[in-house]
Amino acid sequence: MARTKAFDTKAVLHRAMKAFGILGYEGATLPDLLKELGIARQSLYDTYGTKRDLFIAAVQMYMDSKAEVMERLLEETGEVLPLLEQCFTEIVDTLLHAELSYECFIIAIAAEEAARDEELRQYVQHNQQRIEYVFRSLLERAVKQQELVANADTQSLAQFLAHERLALVFAARAGTDEARLRTVVKLSLSLVSSSKRTDFK
Repeated sequence: MARTKAFDTKAVLHRAMKAFGILGYEGATLPDLLKELGIARQSLYDTYGTKRDLFIAAVQMYMDSKAEVMERLLEETGEVLPLLEQCFTEIVDTLLHAELSYECFIIAIAAEEAARDEELRQYVQHNQQRIEYVFRSLLERAVKQQELVANADTQSLAQFLAHERLALVFAARAGTDEARLRTVVKLSLSLVSSSKRTDFK
C-alpha cells in the first residue's frame, strides 16, 4: 500500500515558486530549496525529481493557474475595455504584493531559463499563445460591441498586451516602482483605446 505523503505537494510548489522567484534558478542551491520547502532531500527527489523537475513543475503550476484566470475573463459580460483595465490593475497589484510578487517572479525566471531549455521554451511560448488568444478574443468582442473601430488590428494589439503583461514582471523584479508600473499600464491601454469608437457616443 502506497504511503500517504506527509506534506501538501501544492503548498510545497508555492514555496518553490517563491524560492526560485527570489533566488533565480541558478542561485537556488539544493540546501536553499530544502530550507524554503521544509521537506527532506529524499522527499524532494521522490516527489518532484531533480531541481529542474521541481522548477518546471512550479513554473507550470503558476503559469497554468494564471492562464486559467485569464481564460475566465472570456466568460465575463459587458464592456471589454474596463475589463482589460481591471486585468492589468490586478497584475500590478500582485507585483506590488509583499508575498505574491515573489511567486509571480518565477515567470521572469522561466523566460530567462527558456533560452537554455527547449522544453521550457516551448512551454513558455505555448503559455504566451494562450494569453494572446484571450486578449484577441476580448478585443474582437470589443469590435463587435462597437467599443473599437471595425478595422482595429486585434491580432497585433493582443500580441502587444501579452508582451506588456510579461514585461511588467521583468520590470517589477528589477525594482521598478509603483508609479512607473502604473504609468506603463496606462500607456499600454491607451494604445488600445486609440482604436476606440467615438462616432456612436
